Amino acid sequence: MYKNSLLANSVRFALISGAAAAALSAPAVMAADEDKVERIEVTGSRIKRTDLETASPMTTITAEQMAVQGIQDVGQFLQNSAVMSGSPAMTTTNNGGNGGTFVELRGLGSSRTLVLVNGRRPVSSDFQSIPSSMIERIEVLKDGASATYGADAVAGVVNIITRRDFEGIEATYQTSNSFDVDTNKQNSFSIVAGKAFEDGHFVVGADYVKQDAVYQGDSDVNFLNNPWVIFGSEAEESFWKNGLIGEGENANTYFLGSGSTPCGQYYLASGPSQTNGTCDGGIATLDDMRDFTDADTYNYNPVNYLQTPYEKLNFFAEGHFEFNDHVSVYSETRINHRQSRQELAAVPYDTRYDPAYSGVTPDGTEFNGVSADNYYNPFGEDVLRSRRRMLEGGRSFEQDVTRFQQVIGFEGDINDNYYYDVNYNYGHSQTASTDFGQLYGPNLAKAMGPSFQDADGNIVCGTPDAPISDCVSMNVFGGPGSITQEMLDYVTAPLIDSSVYTLQTFTAFVGGDVVELPAGYISGGIGYEYRKEELEAVNDSGKFMGEVTGNKGKGTSGSLEVNSLFGEFVVPVLADLPGVERLDLKAGIRFDDFDAFDSATTYQLGLEWDIVDGLLFRSTYGTVFRAPGIYSLYSPESDSFPSAIDPCSSGNWANLDDFAKSNCMADGVPNGGSNNNDAQQLAQVGGNADLQPEEGDTFTVGFAYSPEFVDGLGLTVDYWAIEIDDVIDSISAGDSLDGCYLGGVSDLCANIERTNGEITYLNEKSVNLSRMTAKGIDFEADYALEAWGGDLAFNLSWTHFLERENQVYNTSTFTFEMRDLNGRFENDTTYATDKLNFTASYAWEDFSINYNANYISGVEYEDLTYWGTTPNDPDDLTKGNHQYGVDSFIYHDITASYNFEWGTKLSVGVTNLTDELPPYIESAFNGSTDESTYRLFGRSWFMRISQKF
Repeated sequence: MYKNSLLANSVRFALISGAAAAALSAPAVMAADEDKVERIEVTGSRIKRTDLETASPMTTITAEQMAVQGIQDVGQFLQNSAVMSGSPAMTTTNNGGNGGTFVELRGLGSSRTLVLVNGRRPVSSDFQSIPSSMIERIEVLKDGASATYGADAVAGVVNIITRRDFEGIEATYQTSNSFDVDTNKQNSFSIVAGKAFEDGHFVVGADYVKQDAVYQGDSDVNFLNNPWVIFGSEAEESFWKNGLIGEGENANTYFLGSGSTPCGQYYLASGPSQTNGTCDGGIATLDDMRDFTDADTYNYNPVNYLQTPYEKLNFFAEGHFEFNDHVSVYSETRINHRQSRQELAAVPYDTRYDPAYSGVTPDGTEFNGVSADNYYNPFGEDVLRSRRRMLEGGRSFEQDVTRFQQVIGFEGDINDNYYYDVNYNYGHSQTASTDFGQLYGPNLAKAMGPSFQDADGNIVCGTPDAPISDCVSMNVFGGPGSITQEMLDYVTAPLIDSSVYTLQTFTAFVGGDVVELPAGYISGGIGYEYRKEELEAVNDSGKFMGEVTGNKGKGTSGSLEVNSLFGEFVVPVLADLPGVERLDLKAGIRFDDFDAFDSATTYQLGLEWDIVDGLLFRSTYGTVFRAPGIYSLYSPESDSFPSAIDPCSSGNWANLDDFAKSNCMADGVPNGGSNNNDAQQLAQVGGNADLQPEEGDTFTVGFAYSPEFVDGLGLTVDYWAIEIDDVIDSISAGDSLDGCYLGGVSDLCANIERTNGEITYLNEKSVNLSRMTAKGIDFEADYALEAWGGDLAFNLSWTHFLERENQVYNTSTFTFEMRDLNGRFENDTTYATDKLNFTASYAWEDFSINYNANYISGVEYEDLTYWGTTPNDPDDLTKGNHQYGVDSFIYHDITASYNFEWGTKLSVGVTNLTDELPPYIESAFNGSTDESTYRLFGRSWFMRISQKF
């Protein structure tokens, strides 16, 4: 499936001769001398070379390799590959997703993988903006490249190379679905046309893709339909496999659900919280009410999306024209329009966080809830806090995204030895985001306040002496159906946010052969780059003023500018000696001057040693950095609801020792605990103008071997190591709570704000906090041969992690320490020790068949929803005492294709042949599984038909 660029001579020749026109801003011919071999630019270097074997390891993925698996989602395909790790956002990410698809190298976060298109930054790293029909190949540089590309190329680079040499017209239609979850439907259509003329070439195309929604309830996997949580030391034996619930005497799970139920939960000053036991949708009486219990929960799982729907249209046009032997002009235009949607369970309206009626009880206590004089209030007293799931109105989030990218450049030869490339790159991204189902505060305050029945039987807001016109009093007490459409219309407000982001770069580079040495020419070049980013994000006025339900906050406005100087050189040291066919040294350096923070200098050193023909030893060492973006620097405070338990809650009070209880009471918590038994807490996130870039270094060493005595065989093995300091991160809400109250760490207590003993909010703002490392081994093997009258080809790609450490807060010792995440699921991310892809293909005349296997090694986790809030005791079911496991997975796919003589190609495929179901992971945020790593819909199929003219 994946071809390393350091393979057999036939592969190198094909790339040089057949794909040179699609290389990164490179002129097709270096000189008029027909005896000279064409030079192209390879990802990770701006120097054009005749040899693709470089010091930095790289994997190349072709468009054909994507096509045989029925790929339309390029980002998902890449993330499934062995070279990728981690769990970035996908279209399967419902809560926290935005319809985009991102990729992540080395499990270091998607922001540390630089995405390029033809060697230049796109306006967004979202792969939804990149049509699959545009792609000729994808080059994945598995090495840091800050010295070449500047910030963000920390874990590596993914460079999309587009089809510049396409001739004719090609139309393709594809449809796909799953056998068991038949709502998993995707249809796509693309058309590409290209024409070569005497002095240039032009390609134009368009892709249309529509993906349908899948709800968790559409699947028959048990845990996708029910919010189970684990207890007991034997849980890992009986639950983790595909939703097995351990029923009967050995049951070790229970149905958690949400405390915001359709029947309501009402906190009174006079006693325990109440709920509507009848819940019949009418007007509740006091007799309908009873004490709220832990069994009163709401199943939110089935109504959440498992796969989010989207519809997108991508257009692209590229062309180049040679004015003469020394000047060519090239242009790239890309336009993307996407509409996408996420859907969650209906609003869990909670007056603890959300707007409501604010009043004062007769004893002088301020509250935010429901007035005692509200007509529908059956208690005859003020409701200090009301929680009620608003099933009468859904909750969804829609995005309308338009992106535009334009590149214009000039390139050519100065003489036989030097070349230049000057280009301007402009990108514009505009997003309108609409939240549906949220509630408007000023109207809620009236609707939840006093109301009465007038002489005509109408329910009127206010009091008889001071009625409020144009107001509809709201009945939150009667259960589903008690809130009429008129009530809902009065308090519901769609919220519209908008953002405009622009990217501009100007790059000038000149390179060539500098001076001749006995071993060859020193080749190199120098360049200048200017980059400016601007963002104007405006939030809905309701969010801006904090007058609505849901996440609230102000918009973000800011800009970044950077001026850069860079240069790199390849120095031939030895050549044509015994044991040294060629020995080259590579050196690159870059200086970036930012307007928002200090300047940065990065460098990279490399060694390329051809020991004998076909055997290359290579190594690199370099420094890297990641600059904080505009959001990280300038975004104001906004709401988030991370998963965290208040150790000082009444439900956990009995488990606390005297030290922890005293810490809680010192912060205003009453003896007996707070009323906060929620699994999520309100946190404030936002930017920090004092942030500095992350800094680190990378090291690789390895071999590439294509033995002459085994025709068609290519092997590569590389060791790699990455270390990053001053990582931009935040202290999690759970760590602040545990560290403050269980550990007595005063610095962490500063992140907690309480009012009258109840948590007001937690601080999760970004800081230069920690350190992270990643180390591992990459192995790739390719073998091609003629057999059975056709062509056989095999590929094996394997990445093995030796280490993946993060600096984390240890809740046992209450200190920050380095923790190896290798082989674990943590922070909603899968850090698999091994990922492997194997492909076998056979082609005979017009028929071909392809088999693919994708292996992911097992992981462990221990962070459970309700365990881990008490001091560590081997006899307790607490965090750190029990490991819960996810088995290794292997997926099998098979595809067959046939080319008809009239230009039609038909392909059919079945993916996930063995019908593997997603694993249960209790601590996973979306659907209790890792939606970015594992396949969610069981056995699936696709059919594609294309026609060339």
